[in-house]
Amino acid sequence: MTALLAGALTSCSSTGTDRGAVNFASRIGVSVPANASHIKVNDPPFTVQGGCSSLEFLIPEADWAAYVTPYFGADELDDLSSAPGFCGHALIDCEGGALVKGFQASGQHDGIGRSIEVIPHCVNGQARIAWGTTE
Repeated sequence: MTALLAGALTSCSSTGTDRGAVNFASRIGVSVPANASHIKVNDPPFTVQGGCSSLEFLIPEADWAAYVTPYFGADELDDLSSAPGFCGHALIDCEGGALVKGFQASGQHDGIGRSIEVIPHCVNGQARIAWGTTE
């Protein structure tokens, strides 16, 4: 019964431009830009240790570097080393699937570990921005 309950609690998520996205972004010290679209969040209200949360959105391809720079400098971005997505899956699928090229970086904000994935050429001239954290 306990395992079933824990599984149910960790699978809860919200999607869209709701309070969940704003709360998650605020908690990890980032913003969701006004020109973002397809905003999706996976931030369960209760998690077991090692739980994972993520926030993803699309922005115009020309804007991704300016968005990322306040959080991570160009010298902090590494090539994406695995299939895109936090928590075992991507909330937004890019054209090309797992073969997409992108960048990643990790750091801390107020004691919370956060990571970013950027896929500049995700879909229809849009870049995919994904923030993730594990508790």
